[in-house]
Amino acid sequence: MPDPDDTSDSTSRWRWLWAAAAVCLGGCGWLEALRLRSIMEDGGSLTTFLLYWDMETTLPFVVLLLLPILVWRGRSDRPRKTAPAQATAAPRSHSVSKTIFDCAVVCAISVCCSWWIGSRPIDVQTDQGAQNIAFADLPPAYHDEYSYLLQARTFLQGRLSYPPATVRPDLFHQFHVLNEDRTVSRYFPWTGLWIAPFEAFGHPFWGHWLAGGLAAAFFYLSMRHFMSRSVSLLAGFLIAVSPGLAIFSNLLLAHHPTMLALSVFLCGFLRMMATLKLRWAFVAGTALTLAMLGRPMTAAGFGLPFGIWLVYSLVRSRRISADAFAVHRRLIAGFAVPLICGFAALAILNHDATGRWTRTAYQEYTDRYTPRHRYGFGNGDEASEVPGPPAIQKYNEWAKNLTPAEAMRNVWSRLRYSLFWSLSSVPILFAVIISGRLLKSRSGSRPGDASTSRNDLSVGDNAGNRIATATGLKLLAGATVCLHAVHVPYWFDGIMHWHYVFETAPLMLMLTAVGIADATTTVSQRTSPRLAVAWTGMFVGVSLLPGWVSLPEFGDTSKASAAIQEQAFSRTRFAYFNNAVRSESMQKPALVLVDERDTDPQLSYVINPPDLQGPVLICRRPATDQEIQDLRQEFPDRTLYVFDPNDLRFRPIGDAAP
Repeated sequence: MPDPDDTSDSTSRWRWLWAAAAVCLGGCGWLEALRLRSIMEDGGSLTTFLLYWDMETTLPFVVLLLLPILVWRGRSDRPRKTAPAQATAAPRSHSVSKTIFDCAVVCAISVCCSWWIGSRPIDVQTDQGAQNIAFADLPPAYHDEYSYLLQARTFLQGRLSYPPATVRPDLFHQFHVLNEDRTVSRYFPWTGLWIAPFEAFGHPFWGHWLAGGLAAAFFYLSMRHFMSRSVSLLAGFLIAVSPGLAIFSNLLLAHHPTMLALSVFLCGFLRMMATLKLRWAFVAGTALTLAMLGRPMTAAGFGLPFGIWLVYSLVRSRRISADAFAVHRRLIAGFAVPLICGFAALAILNHDATGRWTRTAYQEYTDRYTPRHRYGFGNGDEASEVPGPPAIQKYNEWAKNLTPAEAMRNVWSRLRYSLFWSLSSVPILFAVIISGRLLKSRSGSRPGDASTSRNDLSVGDNAGNRIATATGLKLLAGATVCLHAVHVPYWFDGIMHWHYVFETAPLMLMLTAVGIADATTTVSQRTSPRLAVAWTGMFVGVSLLPGWVSLPEFGDTSKASAAIQEQAFSRTRFAYFNNAVRSESMQKPALVLVDERDTDPQLSYVINPPDLQGPVLICRRPATDQEIQDLRQEFPDRTLYVFDPNDLRFRPIGDAAP
C-alpha cells in the first residue's frame, strides 16, 4: 500500500508538471497561431507553415503535444506507481575519480563547442584575392576587445600603464582607452590578466575557450553539493553545449573570465556552507574578488543572495551558541580578507591610471568622454558635447535616455534573449516552473544542516558535506534575479541584446537541469523510465538543434551561424585592413590617417600598441591640410597614407584629396 506522503508527493509532482506544460503549450500555440496568420496574410499557405519553422516554438510545441499521449498510453497499459523517493539521489559514497572524470568530460565538451565556433571558415578579401580564415583567427569585432588586448599587452610588459600620447591625443584616441594622462584601458584588470598568457602565445581566444570549459566543470561541482551526479552532469552538459556561451567564448570580452571566477566562487561558497571550513570561505572570497576585478556590477548582483545568507547565518548562529557564532565570524573574516586585498589592488591601479586612489579608469573615461553612457536614469540629460574626436561624440550621443518604460523594455529584451541564447525559451521556462516545486520546499537551510525532504531530487556526497536542495536552488534563483535587477538602471540592453546578464545563463541552465530531471521522474510514474528519459531527451534535443544545426526548415541558418555572420561583418573589415598595412606594398614605417567622416563610429580602425611604437601607426585624418603637415613634421621618418573606410582604399598622402 503506498505511503500517504508518497501519494501526496506524486500529486504535487503532477500538478507542477501539468502547470508547466499548460503554460508552455499555451504560449507556443498562441505564437504558432500568430505565425500561421502572418504567413496567410503574406500570401502563403498551410504547406509553407508546415515546411518552415520557428526556432523557439515549433519543435518544442510538437514534443509537448506528445506528453499527454505518452502519459495516457502509459496509464492505460500499466498500473499507477510511485517513483522511489531517491530515484535520482547521489550515492552516499564519494568517488573522486568519477568526479574528476565528469569534470574532464564537461570541460572537454565545452572547449570543443568553442573550438567549433572558432574554426568556422570565413571569406576575407585581401590583396591576393579571397581567402578562407577561421573565425577565431580573425581580428576582434568590438572596440572593447581591443581595449582588453591593450591591457593584456601592457601587463605582459610588466607595466600597469604607459605614458600618454604626446602628439595629438585626440587623433590617436582609441575607444575605451585613456591616453591623455596615462595610456591605459578603461576596464578592470582581471580580463587583461587572464588574456595575457594566451596573448603571449599568440592565441588569446584559447584563454576564453579554456575559461568556458573550466567554468562548466566548476558549475558541475557546485551542483554536486545539493543534487545527484546525474542531474549535475546534465547541468554541466547544458552549460557546455549552450550556443550563447560558445559564441561569447570567441569574443575577447570580460564575460568568460568573470564567469570562471563566479563558478569557483559558487563552488567554494557551497562547500563552505556544507563544511563551515575557513579555507573554503577564503576560496570563495578570492574568486568573488577576481570577479569584482572583471565585472564589478555583475559580481555584486551574483553575490548578493550569498551575502544575505552569510549575514543571516551569523545572526542565527549567535542565538545557537558562542562556538557557532565564533565559527561564523571566522567565515566572514576569511571571506572578507580577499575582498579587502582586491580593493587595495584596485586602488593602486586607480592611482596609476587617474592619479586618485578612489577614481577608476572606467569612471574617468565615462565622465570625460561618454557621460550619456553612465549608469542610472536620466542619462540623456548629460552633456552631448564632449572632448575628443567626432567619432567619440557620436558614440556618446548614441546612448538613449533611460526612462522607466525604456528600462522595462530592456528587462524584457535581456530576459527574452538570455533564454534564446542560453538554450531555448520553452524548455527553460518549462523546467524552471517545475523546479518551483523544490524551491517551495521547507527543508533545512541553516549552515551545515544536511537535512533534506525525503522527496528531494537528491543531495550531495555524504551526510556531512551537503546542503539542502531547496537552499541551493533558492540561491541560484536569487542570483539570477539579482543580476537582472542590478542592470535595470542602464540604458543599453546589451550585445546581442543580453550580454549584461550573460552570467545568468549557467544559473538558468542549472535550474533547467533540475526541472528536466524532476519531469523525468514524474513521467516515469505513468510510463517506463526509458520512455520518460526518451521524451525529456527529445525535448532538450529539439531545443538544442536550432542552436547548432542549419536546416532548411529554419531558413538554412542556426543561432550559431547567424551570430558568426553578424560578428564576421566587422572582423573581415579589420582583417582586410590589417593585411593591407602589413603588406609589402605599404612603405614602412608608415602613419595611416583614417578618414572617419561619414562613417559608423562603432567601427574604428584607430588601434595601436600601448607604447605607440611599431612599423605602422594609425590615427584619424585631421580636418585640415595644415594639420596633416604638422603630423608629417612630428613623424618625419614615416610615410603618410589616408585610408577611406567607405571604399576600403589606401592612398599615399600626396594623392589624397584635401
